[in-house]
Amino acid sequence: ASVLLPGDLPAAQELALVAAGAPLAAEVLVVPHHGSRSSSSDGFIDAVSPRVAVVQAGYLNRFGHPAPEVSARFVGRGIELVRSDACGAWTLAADGQAQCERERSRRYWHHRPSPS
Repeated sequence: ASVLLPGDLPAAQELALVAAGAPLAAEVLVVPHHGSRSSSSDGFIDAVSPRVAVVQAGYLNRFGHPAPEVSARFVGRGIELVRSDACGAWTLAADGQAQCERERSRRYWHHRPSPS
């Protein structure tokens, strides 16, 4: 699988890369700047066209990452949104299989939803 790791790339630089024709397409996108309002522009998301977007943000972080409107940009395009504050460590194996650590190996104090 291809993964794009843009770091804290702001929207202006995202759009400059898109305008320059940079090869941005990737199956997985680590969401720029933890999902802040200053990144993840529509044009950038469309150019990358990921299957999965991973947000690295701490639980109850003081910045409110990811911003609700940023999350909505991904979800509105049908892109799976994985959040580290809910998932814990997210792994992508070489065979393309992905999993959340919290689902794979829950601690005894984690709530387990009852089967429906």
